[in-house]
Amino acid sequence: MDMGRGRDPFRTAERDAIGARVRAMALKAGARPSAAGFCRMFPELAAAEHRLPEGGRTIVELLGLGSAMAEPAAALPEPRVRSAGDGCVPAGYTYLLAFVLNDLVMERMGVLDGRAADFVPRDDVSGLFNRRTGRLELDSLYDAPRDPADLARLLVGPVASSGGGLPRPPRKADRNDLPRLSRSLDAGRDRVARCGDPRNDDLLILSQLHVAFLKAHNALVGAGRSFEGARRALRQRYQWMVLFDLLAQLCDPVVLDDVAARGPRVFTGAGESGRAMPVEFCAAAFALAPTMMRASYDYNPSFRQIARGALVTRFALGTAGRGPDSLPEQWIIGWEGFLPLEGRAPQRARAFNTELAGAPRTAAAIATYHLLDGYRLGLPTGQAVARTLGIAPLAGDALLAGLPERQRAAVRPFSAATPLWFYLLAEAGAPDGPAGRHLGVVGSRIVAETLWRLVGASDSSILAPDADLDFERFTLSDLVLMAGEQDLFTD
Repeated sequence: MDMGRGRDPFRTAERDAIGARVRAMALKAGARPSAAGFCRMFPELAAAEHRLPEGGRTIVELLGLGSAMAEPAAALPEPRVRSAGDGCVPAGYTYLLAFVLNDLVMERMGVLDGRAADFVPRDDVSGLFNRRTGRLELDSLYDAPRDPADLARLLVGPVASSGGGLPRPPRKADRNDLPRLSRSLDAGRDRVARCGDPRNDDLLILSQLHVAFLKAHNALVGAGRSFEGARRALRQRYQWMVLFDLLAQLCDPVVLDDVAARGPRVFTGAGESGRAMPVEFCAAAFALAPTMMRASYDYNPSFRQIARGALVTRFALGTAGRGPDSLPEQWIIGWEGFLPLEGRAPQRARAFNTELAGAPRTAAAIATYHLLDGYRLGLPTGQAVARTLGIAPLAGDALLAGLPERQRAAVRPFSAATPLWFYLLAEAGAPDGPAGRHLGVVGSRIVAETLWRLVGASDSSILAPDADLDFERFTLSDLVLMAGEQDLFTD
């Protein structure tokens, strides 16, 4: 699924055409993209000679490459056992990354139905709209209803009783779902989550992470803070989590240390506000969740080794107009399986490489979406970016040698000019490089510099010289533990 710019990655041409007409009408009426729009991190690479060749042949070859990125169907691996293809990052960070990308970017960027006529690479991305501030300020969280019993708190929804079915995971209270609209025969309104980003309710793991953020805010209110005080405190903890916890899981440590010590040196074209979103980041370097997702998870004590395709929120809720009013209690997540919380090794995300796990047709569709999205945005090739950074690029036989043999024929047309998203995954998976442990130097530079600059542009920035922080560190595990405190004092 698409974790970045739209709820449904397989959008139809009709829906996007409607969106394009609406944007055109808004521009004609005088609306203009905000400073938190989109930009190019490497504007010098916007010319056609630095990107994929334009035309139907390239699109056909991209479709073939997307199909080749799907792992062959296999028996579901045991989530708690390190198996072939697993990386070293705890699985929970897959969904933190997805949450962050949704928090930074909300834009429908293109028609992706595979027709050559619909794909003309963009020369200019400045006219695209981003409905997010792009400053790591949790606006996807705070565009949400308050608790009517205490307006300083955010509303958290109740789970539904299983009625004697599967048990609720231990130490979980009733308030463990997103607040929802009531049941309806209209599928577009039926128990839809009342939250700032409906994409976060597509998958149960991501939905439960959103709930954890809601509960963490309420824990800060419970400690005596006002709504504004809790929001600022959680924003700053979130920024620390992204810069010093998430990036440590994703990036080359040498590159990350350099950015932390010297600040961004490459990413300078971020608009007057310093917070426009580079498309090389959001459409390529940070679009990592698909390759990190496991085919199956130990979700909680009742659902072991369950296929990822079954962990869809709509599946748990049931068909329109039927089923419980909210998430059944047996579907509350067991975070101890995703993070190092109880002394046991958590299940791991998949290694960073060019293979996507899960149902092969779904994996191929996801890969194809990202490849075509990069083409239509006119992203530069991976080799062009590497050369601009003064790094010897992976190309030709050196690129092909590090890939699974079954992918090489599909990659060969792109061996000298490779789609940026695929290139960065290949760089991360290179056997004589990161070998799937983290991003390579090119991907790490794009990701670290972008997030550092966006945090620096925040009004609540932890990087400000006068930032007064009331905490020393805050990791994803700390967030989950803080949220869990709410289960001890409610219901």
